[in-house]
Amino acid sequence: MWFLYLKTMLLVKAIRCKQVMSKFFKIFSKYLLLILVAILFECVFSKLALSLVLNLVENILFAIVLICPLYCFGNNKLKSYYLNVSFVVFSVFLFVETAFYYLFKTIFTESAIFVAFDTNSEETKEFIGFYFDTPIIVLGISLLVVTLFLLTKLNKLSLQFPRIATKMSLLAFGIIILLKFSGLIIYNLPFMIARSAVGYHIESSKLGDYAKDKMGSFTNVERSIKIYGEEIYVVIVGESTARSHLGIYGYYRNTTPLLDAMKDELTIYNKVISPDTYTIASLTKVLTLGNYENPDAKYNGSIIQLLNQAGFKTYWISAQKPLGANDSYVTKIGMGASESYFLNIKNAKEKTLYDEVLVKKMHEVLQDKNDKKVVFLHTLGTHMNYKYRYPEHYNVFKDIPRSKFKKDVIYSQINAYDNAVRYTDYIVKSVIESVKSKNVTSAVLYFSDHGEEVYDDIEFSGHFRDMVRTKNVYEIPFVLWQSEKYKQNRNLFSNQDRKYMSDDLFHSMADLFCIKAKDVDSSRSIFSEHLRERTRIVFDTLDYDAYFKTGD
Repeated sequence: MWFLYLKTMLLVKAIRCKQVMSKFFKIFSKYLLLILVAILFECVFSKLALSLVLNLVENILFAIVLICPLYCFGNNKLKSYYLNVSFVVFSVFLFVETAFYYLFKTIFTESAIFVAFDTNSEETKEFIGFYFDTPIIVLGISLLVVTLFLLTKLNKLSLQFPRIATKMSLLAFGIIILLKFSGLIIYNLPFMIARSAVGYHIESSKLGDYAKDKMGSFTNVERSIKIYGEEIYVVIVGESTARSHLGIYGYYRNTTPLLDAMKDELTIYNKVISPDTYTIASLTKVLTLGNYENPDAKYNGSIIQLLNQAGFKTYWISAQKPLGANDSYVTKIGMGASESYFLNIKNAKEKTLYDEVLVKKMHEVLQDKNDKKVVFLHTLGTHMNYKYRYPEHYNVFKDIPRSKFKKDVIYSQINAYDNAVRYTDYIVKSVIESVKSKNVTSAVLYFSDHGEEVYDDIEFSGHFRDMVRTKNVYEIPFVLWQSEKYKQNRNLFSNQDRKYMSDDLFHSMADLFCIKAKDVDSSRSIFSEHLRERTRIVFDTLDYDAYFKTGD
């Protein structure tokens, strides 16, 4: 009798197990079909690589993890709601990571997500308009149609199956542990977003509240020389401008006619590179004490705070749209100025302002009675989408540019970029002329946060960090103008062929503004005869000069 009872119980459990597994595989098969759509797209439009195989494995395991909670609910309506939502979310994440790999030939990384967190709605709109093409639209429509079709199939399934919460929780937990210790977790987009969000918040908190702490904690701050009378310094922070596309650096097109005409008044540095290829990573070093050797020093103070403490009145004038007060890293630093102005406050449906609004605002602040001023102009420069960076009368280049990539869309992008550079030439010249007209001790420094690849070496346009390894994304323009009165007060050491990386620009700007302090190191200033050239490390570990074989 006991044997019969035991046999019956085992049979019941076997039937229940079969029913559970049958339902599980029916649901899982729908996730698998979505994954197959993405794999088919990648086979057609991308080269197969190990990372794609690993991403496939991760997606399969993640689908199982998403299904497991169904067996923890007792309420069928709750099961149905969860199943529909999780399936749609999985489809959206699958589209995003598949499209991203197609565009940039790499998986999502923390740096890419950091950029996304620091991006406003206008930039997002321009990004989509710049990169989305027919294959991306095909992928989106395909996944949408398949998702809607499979949802109808899922909603017809009976969700009457027993709760086995403990077993399924253990299964989900085991898969998560497997993903973590196998390293496959880096292919999981939701995990990367969550980790990056935490990291972004921690980093932002460490940077502090510059709007309240405008002086920082610098010690022994003083002027290195005594300068009498009014002083005006302007720092123009460019955006995504590659040195190789400027006429003053030998580009075959005349993209800088105005600066060319005043070349004798300029000091043009030929071998300056940026420390990184996206704004956050670059400018949080350029504007602070942080550099490659000591990245955490970016929390120790900014050049704006040093200037404030040295008795200058500082202005931060930006054409970049802030996410909100103190949201963006660069915005936080800019808020440390005595006065800060963010001129691009239009919503995403309106056309972006041109950089000339910065010049107009600069004219206003130069009327300030303060004797010592430093004005920072944060431009839109040649940031994508290039065609939006200049007014129509700067649409000069319309012919077929030199390029080894023969496509009309590529010609159009190169022309738009070169037109944006030509407009930047006008902006820089206008700033110099305005400052020059004051006839005081003054200087204007122009540089870009990073460069840009515009179909020069590879068939790609942009500066995405984890994909683009061309010198164009690092090589930046670096141009200095000095007034005659400045030269009378200060004789800067000038070697235009010095190798320099702008993560040390804090020290160069302090040197330019004649400021000494405990934290200021003249051996890191490009303007100092004591400069010690260092190995320039980019992309975390690459020796720039060795990797690109600069030979100088």
